[in-house]
Amino acid sequence: SALARLPVLTWNVASDMVTGKTRDVNSPMSIVGASRVAGDIAGNGQLTFGDKVASGTSLLGGLNLFLFWFNVVPLPPMDGGHIAGAIYEACKRRIFRLAGKPDPADTAMMLPVAWVIGVLMLAMGLILVVADVVSPVKIF
Repeated sequence: SALARLPVLTWNVASDMVTGKTRDVNSPMSIVGASRVAGDIAGNGQLTFGDKVASGTSLLGGLNLFLFWFNVVPLPPMDGGHIAGAIYEACKRRIFRLAGKPDPADTAMMLPVAWVIGVLMLAMGLILVVADVVSPVKIF
């Protein structure tokens, strides 16, 4: 659900940063924010070593799991987009071969979509990095 809500949550982070509101603990963060949270966990004197290891492992596992699901989204710049394009080309090629027509499938036509999505992802990343520097997530 976090992946589906990422654009809205990023917009909320940007508007909170502009208005000066405190950052929600469950808001998305960039690698800068994740590193800061990991440092806060590691430097906290109230947590035991086992709690620190469990929290750090949970943070790392959650980050990796989110990046996996983000990468398989069927949009052109990500691997899921390449897989979707390959499946589309294979299906269309098979249909046109059965009909005796030349192959019209060309995923290169999706390049403008890939650029737009890439620029939007870059903008989201920059917003989250700036928000993590200006208004970091405070867990303690």
